[in-house]
Amino acid sequence: SLCGSDLPPRFHPAGLATMFGLARRTAGCALNAASSASRCPAMRRIVPAVATPFQMEARRGYRHWWRVLPEDFELNTESMPKDVKTLMAANPDSLGFIDSYWYWRIRAESTIMDPENLPKKSYKQLCRDMGLTIVNEAAEHILGIIELYEYLKSSPFIGPFGTIENPVLIPAIHTERVVGCSGGTGDSEHVPLWFRCREGFLYRCGECDQIFMLVRVMYELPENEEINPIDKDVKDVYDFSLLEKGSEVWNTGGMVNWPLAYDALNGTIYGGMARDALNDQRAIGE
Repeated sequence: SLCGSDLPPRFHPAGLATMFGLARRTAGCALNAASSASRCPAMRRIVPAVATPFQMEARRGYRHWWRVLPEDFELNTESMPKDVKTLMAANPDSLGFIDSYWYWRIRAESTIMDPENLPKKSYKQLCRDMGLTIVNEAAEHILGIIELYEYLKSSPFIGPFGTIENPVLIPAIHTERVVGCSGGTGDSEHVPLWFRCREGFLYRCGECDQIFMLVRVMYELPENEEINPIDKDVKDVYDFSLLEKGSEVWNTGGMVNWPLAYDALNGTIYGGMARDALNDQRAIGE
């Protein structure tokens, strides 16, 4: 049995008593320092605050937003057509998606990069050169319908109680829409009751007997009418010399300040490698 002098030196009763006494003195000093700090405001200010682990983890270490750049919505220069001169002489209404993109981008940038003639343009001419819709009665009508539908799509309906003679009109762009009825106000209010409202029928809420009817919102114009008609005073023929003149003004002296014009005229990509060579390297199937 381990007892008395049979214990090793480090477990001798005298050594154990010495260690316990040292521990008591150390704990006593820590308690005295804590009590002194609580009584003395100056010492309380000296003691640093230690953050608990959950407080350190609660600090956000990420960015909840990021800046949107124009490059996020642009096509690569590799997709630019090879024959830009033929492209700019074509009818923009008959072009495909990629050709139409580059046509209006080149035409819009040529308009902006021409500071001599830019202030002289009329509102309609500037809108056409930038590829924007000219404000007219037809465009205002369509835009008003879209804004009305977007408002009604996300906002609750507040109005008279729906009856057979005067039902609640539900706007929709399809033949059916999910509707939630919460009744009237005060004692007439009830838990939302959801149902499908289809075109051509009257629907009655099973809780408050309110009547609903779906009405389709149609985006269309009368026959032989355009939403963006070209005014007779607007020049709709692109002048290719604007691109050549702008490139001479902005891309001289060893600096490429308008890379789109440089790439369009010289067939390069970002002012560097030839577009044909890079396209050959990235041919489909290779």
